[in-house]
Amino acid sequence: MKFQINLCFLVILIWVVTGLGCSEDSSSPTGETGEESEQRLDIEEDHRSGMVLGIITDVKTGTPIQGVTVSLLDQKVETGEDGSYAFTGIRYSDNHKLIVMGTDHQPKMKPFALRAEQVQLNIALDPKLGAVSGIVTDGTTRNPIQGATVKLLDWSVTTEANGRYTFTGIPYSEHLSLMIIADDYQPKMESIQLRGPRVGLNIPLMPSTDPEMEIIQFLDRFSALIESLDIGKLGTIQELFSETYVASDDPITLLGLATGVIPAKFDDVSQTIIIVFEKYDALQFQFKEIDVDVVNSRQASARFTLHIISEEGPRPNRREIIVDCLIDFRKEDLIWKIVFWQLFNVEFLL
Repeated sequence: MKFQINLCFLVILIWVVTGLGCSEDSSSPTGETGEESEQRLDIEEDHRSGMVLGIITDVKTGTPIQGVTVSLLDQKVETGEDGSYAFTGIRYSDNHKLIVMGTDHQPKMKPFALRAEQVQLNIALDPKLGAVSGIVTDGTTRNPIQGATVKLLDWSVTTEANGRYTFTGIPYSEHLSLMIIADDYQPKMESIQLRGPRVGLNIPLMPSTDPEMEIIQFLDRFSALIESLDIGKLGTIQELFSETYVASDDPITLLGLATGVIPAKFDDVSQTIIIVFEKYDALQFQFKEIDVDVVNSRQASARFTLHIISEEGPRPNRREIIVDCLIDFRKEDLIWKIVFWQLFNVEFLL
């Protein structure tokens, strides 16, 4: 009886051991466990590789960017003229990072997964932006020029009273051109490079005319018109004065205004000239010792001595006045105008 029990126990033991072995064999023909099989597949997949390619462009213009450095793993390439790049032999992964860096553009990183033979990644870069500013001056006097037009790319600004211009938000570039245009000046073009947050460029313009000579010619013409005593030239004389013209209100100038030869303001010009033409039979109106101070091609002043010799009546009553004067001039629509008149000394010679 004891032998039979032992024999039954032995049969059961053999059946258990044999059954377990069969179960293990049926789960994997190679004898691997499930976990070992998954690891083997991962290893095989990690060794597969593909290609990564694309085109780098400017986000604003859409144009391809040449010379941009593109990095992936331990590889680096530069884009060609068409902005293209390519990497080969890149292993499959869900955690790749493409890094793009350009001289004139903001850097960019692009995470991506490679699970195919080829992946195309086109990337648009934002340009680096800076500012361009400076002062436009008269090339002769070095004084600032107001109202000059400065053009850069698609932008245009007008210089302020101090001659300053400013552009902001300008894309970095080695090939920028400034165009400067101002009345009575020769136009000018300047090439600049923008490689940082700000670049400054002061620009002198050369006058297209000779303001000093023009002022002297103006005074000669003024003198001839007054001496003509021709009422028909009244309108021409009035055009020599700006509508903003005023004489100084200091005591010496007021004394000179009392002679009736110099108008106090623009509205008085016509009446003053009419009185002079009706009152005098002969008149000398000469500007002497002229010293012109040019601010720029549109602003100037002249210091001089004005000699006035008048005759009136059947028996000529001759009077002579010598006046030290200052006149300020301004060009309006390309024509010089008198805007201010001041007297410093008035001497009557009887």
